[in-house]
Amino acid sequence: MRIDWNRWRVRLNYGGRVRCELGWSLDERWSQNMKDFDLWLVWGGRGHMRTHEGELELRPGVCLWVRPGGLYLAEQDPRNRLGVSYRHFSLVDTQGRTRPYDQPAPPLVHEILNLDYADGILRRVNELAGERAERSSRAAEMLLTGLLMDLDAESDRPGPARGGAAFHHRQMVLRWSSKIAENPREAPGVAAMAQESGYSTDHFARLFKEVLGLGPQDYVVRARLDRARFLLRNSPLSVGEIAEALGYSDVYFFSKQFKRKTGQSPSRYRAAPAAE
Repeated sequence: MRIDWNRWRVRLNYGGRVRCELGWSLDERWSQNMKDFDLWLVWGGRGHMRTHEGELELRPGVCLWVRPGGLYLAEQDPRNRLGVSYRHFSLVDTQGRTRPYDQPAPPLVHEILNLDYADGILRRVNELAGERAERSSRAAEMLLTGLLMDLDAESDRPGPARGGAAFHHRQMVLRWSSKIAENPREAPGVAAMAQESGYSTDHFARLFKEVLGLGPQDYVVRARLDRARFLLRNSPLSVGEIAEALGYSDVYFFSKQFKRKTGQSPSRYRAAPAAE
């Protein structure tokens, strides 16, 4: 991480959630008036921004960790106005001293895979900050701290440079992996995922395995069996009901696959004491 979160605490400044007005833009005055950090998340619409680091497309999922001293010139597509959540903040120590903005910080641009997660946090932060009660403000600070720590940690993980083909491939695969994990029963076939993503089946499968270490079909099986293990230990559903719930038309095939992957039959797994 670029920031020692044991030392620094978030102090909220102003923020909001807006659909930008017709004719909206950011000119040099916005850059010049930037006196603190601003977490700036696009949740709707389209536009573009010129920064001190280069040109940037503005679209849902793009998040900026804006800091003083940079250049931020932006315009929106008037036919698809930008929707933005933002929150200005500072980092202060236990003595109330503000962390200098020229110290190392996470990158300017972040790609949010789970937009609902990030926008939901910023919505709640803005709601709590508006209550003006001390406990609400503290809760808002802690929520924003968690989101900032997540962005900080993610920026330090090795991976392809943002904007390149490898980055795009990784984002695409991670979106599919999230969808599969959320509802493994309804996971599309490999050909359908490839077609929706604009790739041949073989190329999609190869990219998927490069990112996650498993081919898409094996990943679907793992997601189903992970869910099966949870249901066997934490639900009253029978083995047959679990198999059906996870998209297996044959309970015997489910049991055979479960045993091959885990070393135990579903019934034996359910009866065995949990390892935790």
